[in-house]
Amino acid sequence: MREGEFKMNMHRGWENEVLSTLEAGALVAEVTGELRNMVVRDAPRAKNVNTNWNQIKKNVSAFVEKDIKGYYGNVTLELNDRVRHALLQDRGWTDRRGRRHPGKRYLREVLLKARIQ
Repeated sequence: MREGEFKMNMHRGWENEVLSTLEAGALVAEVTGELRNMVVRDAPRAKNVNTNWNQIKKNVSAFVEKDIKGYYGNVTLELNDRVRHALLQDRGWTDRRGRRHPGKRYLREVLLKARIQ
């Protein structure tokens, strides 16, 4: 081969090897943290001034884990069973009188923004 040229051989399972490196883990952790921050920033908020324990922004968690295929990240809403309003805010709900309240779709918007960037 001449100078400046390279040859790349790809074999079955090369993705798993690349995604299992520490650099890939650091990149997944960075992107997962950014997604978590975007969810917290775009989450609907009440107009009151005081902060409650069950606010959506206080119940968003980010995890990075590794399995056979490599590192992956999760952004999880509301691990606490007593707090269940984030998905209702996102998808909408029907109240006791039968009126439908549309969702704000903020989780979908965060994923679309992250995909564009």
